[in-house]
Amino acid sequence: MTSGTIIHVNVIGLMAAVEEVVDPGVRGRPFVVARPDIPRAIVLDLSPEAYREGVRRGMLVQTACARVRALKVVPPRPELYEKVDQSLLETAFCFTPLVERAGRGHFFLDVNGTRRLFGAPEDVARRLLGEIADQTGLVPTVALASTKTAAKVASRVFRPFGFAPLSVNDEGELVARQPVELLPGVGVKLLPRLISLEIGEIGILASLSMDEAQAISARGPELVLRARCVDDSPVNPEPPSRRMLAGETVFEPDCADPDLLAWRAREIVAELGFRMRKEGFGAHFVMAKLVYTDGAVASRSVRAGQGASFVADIQLCEAAERAVRQAWGRRVRVRKLQIELGGFEPAGPELDLFEPLPFFKAEPEIDSTGIQTRRIAMHMRVQSALDRVHGKYGQSAIVPAAAFLYREGSLVC
Repeated sequence: MTSGTIIHVNVIGLMAAVEEVVDPGVRGRPFVVARPDIPRAIVLDLSPEAYREGVRRGMLVQTACARVRALKVVPPRPELYEKVDQSLLETAFCFTPLVERAGRGHFFLDVNGTRRLFGAPEDVARRLLGEIADQTGLVPTVALASTKTAAKVASRVFRPFGFAPLSVNDEGELVARQPVELLPGVGVKLLPRLISLEIGEIGILASLSMDEAQAISARGPELVLRARCVDDSPVNPEPPSRRMLAGETVFEPDCADPDLLAWRAREIVAELGFRMRKEGFGAHFVMAKLVYTDGAVASRSVRAGQGASFVADIQLCEAAERAVRQAWGRRVRVRKLQIELGGFEPAGPELDLFEPLPFFKAEPEIDSTGIQTRRIAMHMRVQSALDRVHGKYGQSAIVPAAAFLYREGSLVC
């Protein structure tokens, strides 16, 4: 069998799986991982038995206990989960340096070029599965395919544990027969639309033309290619926290207008933010770098609070503008402005799941990052719609009215 070299390892429900290893007494019982010491605590993770009883992640613990009378609540142990997750990664790095972390207990490996050391990719995958079981007591799902998309779909089909080696010739057929919700990128918002169009299987989605795909969603063509197992994205060992997006603008003539500087910063960071959100990340810091006419350079950065990140345009733009104003401390014209986003991390749940509070105070509340939280909540209700328009028609399709005040200058990203 000719197989690919991409291995996907997925420990379903890492927190609950670790608790079952540590405390065998909870095995086979419905239980959830949650903090019992706080009001309105939510379910962080759950056992398969609790899932079959109707409990879900994010559900209030009070609701879950009312639904399952015998439900056990286990306090979380984040240090232990992080230790186990790190152990999983260290085991993967024993086979290849090309390991991409895609979430807790969830990562990809590319074992291309390791045949002389460890044998065929199928042998590497089996050895990896055995090493993880021996060192942690966990039994993950391990899938082997030629692309990340095919490997991820296969691991979802054979979960909660198992080994799924797919041949290059058969993986397309297996993926095509699966429910469309198993395709990466099909979320809770897009799935009802696909079901209403009678697109219930990945193969049906793969048969659409690009024009038909564009009519479904701005990301429709990308999803169609994934459904066809056309995925050339490499396994990226660079941690998201070390990745960076940057854009710059050169002023001709040199700029001495602080309002123009601030506007150009907003314009750049809006485009960078769109690219960042497409990858599902938020930025921990926004940095502005000014190059003066005399060659001097000044830079300042604005960081999100602990455990927070900049996701929405309103957050990114206000942070970029503040960084620019802090960096410009000389009465000298500016030749070039550069904006960088970094410290990426998964963006987490969408803010528009929550109903925004109305403006009823003269001074809206400010959080630890200095961003107006009420404005963020309201803005996120339209952020996804703006991103869809920008993805289909470009960044210039919808622009703030202030853009017409600053037509001079060139944007280079």
